[in-house]
Amino acid sequence: MNKEAAQFIEAVSRYKAILIYIPGSPDPDAIASAYAIKQILKYHGIDSDIFAEKKLSLPQNQDFIDRLNIPLIFDKQLRLDKYEAYIVPDFQSNKIEEVSDKLPCVAHIDHHGESKEMVDADFSLIRPDAGSTSTLVTLFLKYLELDFPDRDLAIMATALVFGIQTDTDRYNHIGRLDVEALNYLSDLADRNILKSINSIPPSPEMLMLYNQMRDKENVYKDWAFYGLGYIDAGYRDYIALAADMILKSSGYSTVAVFAVIENHAKGEMYLDVSLRTRSRTVDLNRIIKRITSNGGGRQYKGAYQVNLDYFLHTPEREKLWQVIEATTLNTLRSSRDTLYRAGIENLYANIKEKFQSLLRKK
Repeated sequence: MNKEAAQFIEAVSRYKAILIYIPGSPDPDAIASAYAIKQILKYHGIDSDIFAEKKLSLPQNQDFIDRLNIPLIFDKQLRLDKYEAYIVPDFQSNKIEEVSDKLPCVAHIDHHGESKEMVDADFSLIRPDAGSTSTLVTLFLKYLELDFPDRDLAIMATALVFGIQTDTDRYNHIGRLDVEALNYLSDLADRNILKSINSIPPSPEMLMLYNQMRDKENVYKDWAFYGLGYIDAGYRDYIALAADMILKSSGYSTVAVFAVIENHAKGEMYLDVSLRTRSRTVDLNRIIKRITSNGGGRQYKGAYQVNLDYFLHTPEREKLWQVIEATTLNTLRSSRDTLYRAGIENLYANIKEKFQSLLRKK
C-alpha cells in the first residue's frame, strides 16, 4: 500500500481545492474515510469540503460526527465553482450526476466490487479484499507517516476504527488488510469515545420497525423477505439496520428488507432494498447488478434503489405498494433460484470435467 499512498498524494497535489463527495447515505465508513482524506489533503495544503447527498438518520451516526466534530455539508445548492476536482470514497461508482461533467475525478477509493458506471480518475484504488474503505485510508496514513498533532491523529483514528467496525459487522468479517489497519490504529483511537458511541441504544422508531417486521415475514426456501411499506426519508437508514438485526436473530441464510422511501420536501420517492447473508457463496453484488445498476454489494451485505419519483403523488398508495411488494418479492425469489441453479450447473460442469479428465488419462 506504500506505492498506492504515494500515487494518491501525487494525484491530489495537482489541485488546490477538492470536493470530497459521499453519494447515497453517509454511513460511518464513508464519513470516516472522507474525514481522514480531508485531513491528509489539509496537511498538503489542499482545501477541501465533505459533501453528503443525504442527511444522517441514525442517532448513532449523528452522535459519531458530533463527538468528533466532523464537518459535513448537506446543502443541495452546492457551488461546484469552488473546486477543481472531486474524490469519491466508499461507493462503487465514481460517476456523479451533475458533477462528473463539470469536474475531473482525482481519486476513487472503495472496497466494493467494480461498477460499469464509471468515469476516468487520476487515481483509483478498488480493493474488495478490504473490509472497509476506512481500512484503505488508514493504510495511507500508516505509510505516508505524516506528522499530525496527537489530538488530530486521535480523532482520525477513532473515526476510522468506527468505520472499520461498522462495515466489518463488529469485526466478524475482517481480512489481512483490516487487521493491519487495526493494529496501526489501536493505540491511537480514543476508546472512551468509541465506547460511548457503541453504547447508544436503538431508537424507539427502530425498535417499533423491527417489531413490525416479524408480522411481515415472507419466507421463500432458506431466504426471508420483509416489506415495510412507506417510510419517511428521515428513517431510511433503519432499513439497513433492521436487515442486520433480523439476520442475526433468524436462522435464514439470506434476508432482504425493503420499503418505499418518501421525501416530499425534495420531491423524491424510491424503493430501497437492503440484503444481508451469512453465506460465503452468495454473491450479493452480482445478484444486485442483475437487478439494477443503481446499487451494489460486497461479501455479506448489499443494497439497491429503484427511482419512483413519478408516483410520489399517486392517489392509490395502497395499490401502488401492493404492486411494488409483489414485484420485489418475485424479483428476489427469482434471484435466489437463479443463484442456486447456476451453482448446481457449475458443480455439475466441474464433476463432468474431472470425470472426462480421468477417462483421458486411461
